[in-house]
Amino acid sequence: MNIAVIGAGYVGLVTGVCFANQKDNFVVIVERDTKKIENLLAGIVPFYEPGLDLLLKTVINNKKIIFVNSINQALSYNPEVIFSCVGTPSLPDGNADLSYVFAVAKEFGQNINNYCLFINKSTVPVGTAKKVKEIISQELVSRNKNINFDIASNPEFLKEGDALSDFLLPDRVVIGVNSLKAKNILKKLYAPFIKTQDQFISMNIESAELTKYASNAMLATRISFINQLAILADKVGADILAVKNGIAKDKRIGCAFLNAGIGYGGSCFPKDVSALIKIGENYNLKMSLIEAVEDINNNMREIFIKNILNFYTDNIKNKRIGIWGLAFKPETDDIRSAPSIDVIEGLLKYGANILAYDREAVNNIKKIFNNKINYAASSKEVLLNSDFLIILTEWREFVDIDINNFNLLKDKVIFDARNIFDPIIMKKAGIKYFCIGRNSVKEAIYEENFVHTSWQGARRSSFESLLSD
Repeated sequence: MNIAVIGAGYVGLVTGVCFANQKDNFVVIVERDTKKIENLLAGIVPFYEPGLDLLLKTVINNKKIIFVNSINQALSYNPEVIFSCVGTPSLPDGNADLSYVFAVAKEFGQNINNYCLFINKSTVPVGTAKKVKEIISQELVSRNKNINFDIASNPEFLKEGDALSDFLLPDRVVIGVNSLKAKNILKKLYAPFIKTQDQFISMNIESAELTKYASNAMLATRISFINQLAILADKVGADILAVKNGIAKDKRIGCAFLNAGIGYGGSCFPKDVSALIKIGENYNLKMSLIEAVEDINNNMREIFIKNILNFYTDNIKNKRIGIWGLAFKPETDDIRSAPSIDVIEGLLKYGANILAYDREAVNNIKKIFNNKINYAASSKEVLLNSDFLIILTEWREFVDIDINNFNLLKDKVIFDARNIFDPIIMKKAGIKYFCIGRNSVKEAIYEENFVHTSWQGARRSSFESLLSD
């Protein structure tokens, strides 16, 4: 199948490359930035996503993918489907900015000459597909053309750091369609990726648009729920990890997204939670639960900073503060809405001298803070040159550290926003260790198999095996 993808950002590039990897597909990706196209043709991916660069080089070498700089050029290849994968950033009022989505629809309407299925893969508010259809129809009228087309919604569910697995081995494929023809095209397109029919979920367009927001809001709700309980646990003398294990054994609850910490970040959860609140407002519905989720998440960062300042009685000017982790989560270089930004900004207000390290995200954080903070070349360099340590991202190299190395810290103090380590073990190592929801743990009383597993989200398949399938 001939496929066009608009936008070579995170969603667009992953989508295009994964479709191109199927033997019967040919993909055209539209990207305006000529320099970016040159880099992509050289196999250089503009963001960190494990395995994507290798798969991109494979489909380029196999002549299964090309890059052009206009929708008109893409349509000259007669694609049966065209995916709109442009950004929908948050506006200052919390609404999603749909200007890029509408611009793509307009250009599509100005250039379409044959039937094509227009698929919106961007995260957009309910009702966007109707507006897109109107824009395309208006352009066809102005051209005096009567060309059939269909609109569909096909939200993405890609986790940064595991996007290839999510696309090639999806939990489900959600489509919103208003015609049987559109449904059948998408069913054929996704057939190589699904193992059972119940993974392919078809619904009306409005339901599909809402499903993406509902999915992210549900996961964000679980994170804020456990984090608020974690604050309570510290106050009442409970251990949030024990509480989590106690409730997660209930099959109705499970353990996913119940790791207490400093809260969620990234390009999706903050933006989509905010947009869902605004969607409710636009329909005169107060989304009180979702508002609470957002408030709790924002408060977690303030509480974390306050705990550091309280310990040092607001006097951190003469302290060199080490930071491990700048990305909003491991296996990505994405710092959008990352806790690290708020923590660094909060500490700089008190004259902090910061030495930061992240294996992938340093260059991105430099664009914000430049020379306001210092940067280390390794995690050990941070330990050798800091009074105390803050952990903000649970990169595997941090998890695997020999905890005796923490004695290199001058104050032997750690503030762990991701609950990586066991408080008892840290205490025995002579480290003053502050985490979230486990600060009351006094002795090891748990079973041997009672372990912290927030970082152990093993991939369902290695990237090497995915690429060889």
